[in-house]
Amino acid sequence: MRSTKTKTCTTCLTRTLLVLVLILALPLAACQKTSETITLKVGAQNYAEVITLAYMAEALIEDQSDYEVEVVPRLGSVVVLDQAMQTGDVDIASLFFTGGASGLLHPDIVKQVENINDPKWRDAASVFEFVRDQSRITLKREWLEPLGYENTYAITVRRAMAEQYNLKTISDLQGLSADLVIGMDDAYMDRAIDGYQPLLKHYELDPFARTVTMQINLLYQAIRDQQVDVGVAYSSDARIFAYDLVWLQDDRNLYPPFEAAYAVNLSALEKAPGIDTILSQLSGQIDIETIRQLNYEVDINQRDHKEVALEFLKERKILD
Repeated sequence: MRSTKTKTCTTCLTRTLLVLVLILALPLAACQKTSETITLKVGAQNYAEVITLAYMAEALIEDQSDYEVEVVPRLGSVVVLDQAMQTGDVDIASLFFTGGASGLLHPDIVKQVENINDPKWRDAASVFEFVRDQSRITLKREWLEPLGYENTYAITVRRAMAEQYNLKTISDLQGLSADLVIGMDDAYMDRAIDGYQPLLKHYELDPFARTVTMQINLLYQAIRDQQVDVGVAYSSDARIFAYDLVWLQDDRNLYPPFEAAYAVNLSALEKAPGIDTILSQLSGQIDIETIRQLNYEVDINQRDHKEVALEFLKERKILD
């Protein structure tokens, strides 16, 4: 039989070993806890400005937080990007537009509108407030304050044609459209509120001689090279100016305000607090001339999206 002294020593040794194990385990547990990095995904469609703005979001969030960011570029359409947000495959949308299929005209939001032709749906403030409130409820999505520019549809023609027929507004196409070829992206043809058929009805135009659908990146060259006479372009695209095209005024207000803004899933704000504050540093900082210049650097000068994004942030002193 062992003595009481031996039992006491054994007990002390056991306790000492347990304490040492706990002491050694604490730093390991702490390291494991802090190494659980939160990764956010920023989704973007397949054109210059949205990809550039996605890299702005990546740079700001990674610089001003411990979160990591993965840019998911070249998603085919706004519908694909919207679905990716709804499934959680994308946390942040770069870039949604308040009047577009992701905002006022989203299928789950526009049905809350009694009369889309009511003048208030052509007022930017009214549209943004409505879209933000409805998105929180219906889509579990938060819209950040607009960046400062609109990217609306722009009915464009070659300058020579505009001068030949004295074209300044969309209404000026009355009596001419039946002899012209119009080009547009795939989505525009089927838009029920501001697409091809609404364009004809709203402006009392005869159907165009032919309609051609193509990727937006091919449209500008098609107008320039006279493959189409009229093009449904994007107003912020630098190629309107690089190819010397004329943007016809939307004189009957067919298009609602298409203010540019980031949208963030509420679930992302819960898992990564503060990202809305970080991204809001860009609110009101990018006007139409600025975004056109950024697009020019990418589309015309063939510079890298990320390089252009970082250069802008540093020039504006938003990033060191």
